[in-house]
Amino acid sequence: MISNKIKPKANLRLRKVGKQYMIVESCADNVNMSNVFSLNKTAARLWERIEQADVTTAELVDWLCSVYDVDAVTAYRDVERQLSEWRSFGLLE
Repeated sequence: MISNKIKPKANLRLRKVGKQYMIVESCADNVNMSNVFSLNKTAARLWERIEQADVTTAELVDWLCSVYDVDAVTAYRDVERQLSEWRSFGLLE
């Protein structure tokens, strides 16, 4: 598994509006709503983990397995897929 630390870009924040989670760009007290990325609850929880501390893919997989009833192979595949999507959108450093 990859040991590189995963970091979100500094100006991105997770917001919850009603039951919807989204990543938005913020600067000072303003939020740029032109680029909004919606997330399901599990993806939002993964984002919160990488916002809280620099984590590795392996740490995210371990966390996912401890919180949800999922095996390590499935968790790894899901985490890698989500991280790949976030990288493609330029959300991670």
